[in-house]
Amino acid sequence: MIFSDLIDEIIYETADFGVLGEITQKGKYGFKRFDISIDSEQKAKKLLKAQGNYTTINISPIIHSLRSARVYLINKLVEVLKEYLAVSKKANPSIFVVGLGNAFLIADSLGARIVKNLLTTHTLPKELKSELGELSALIPGVSGINGIATFDLVKGAVDVVKPDIVIIIDALTAKNHARIGCSFQFSNTSISPGAGVGNKNKILNKTSLGVEVVTIGVPLMINARNFAEFNNLPNLVVTPKEIDIYIETCSKVLSKAINLAVHGKNYKNFV
Repeated sequence: MIFSDLIDEIIYETADFGVLGEITQKGKYGFKRFDISIDSEQKAKKLLKAQGNYTTINISPIIHSLRSARVYLINKLVEVLKEYLAVSKKANPSIFVVGLGNAFLIADSLGARIVKNLLTTHTLPKELKSELGELSALIPGVSGINGIATFDLVKGAVDVVKPDIVIIIDALTAKNHARIGCSFQFSNTSISPGAGVGNKNKILNKTSLGVEVVTIGVPLMINARNFAEFNNLPNLVVTPKEIDIYIETCSKVLSKAINLAVHGKNYKNFV
């Protein structure tokens, strides 16, 4: 186990640093849920966040070595997802998942790996997906490789698929190393591809896409400027040596949670 020294002390407090909101739930394996509603321009300016709802789940890094902790986390993620997907009044809304990031870089491959593990059903015959939800997905890649702006690819796909809700997933940069690989943020606001490393791209949100948006982010990198000796180096991010393990765990728990939230209990019959 890579975190064997944490087995007897799995509740850690340092992960609360920099988390928006009040604690609304506590549980096993150091689980804590934070919620905040930014419902005014004044509050948005003060917190430097867009107006909307935010939920952050923190849990012990033992999820990377203990299966029972991962199962517990998946169930909690499903609860949050269902709350955010309830924005659609339809009983079975059409969900479109966008996995942002560079699939060729481990630390930035979260979105692509999640999409790879989703049970997509958009093109299946009705008789085959009658017991499942409506799910489609896209890995847009990065403009540095495909030469096309991420927004243009996502907007084009949304216009074709016409989903009820778009879930956008990306890796985040953290201010506190304790949140890397064990913190999950949900929001119904917006996301800007590449913002964590200083890139300015078109924002993906309800206004720009014309559909309800749910964003999911996991801190997997930390900006080097958070370390005093590197605070004069722009756009330099660092990752822990266990980043491949973090990515593997986070992508699997999130893809499983999305599959369960969209398809329900019948999902287990198809895997």
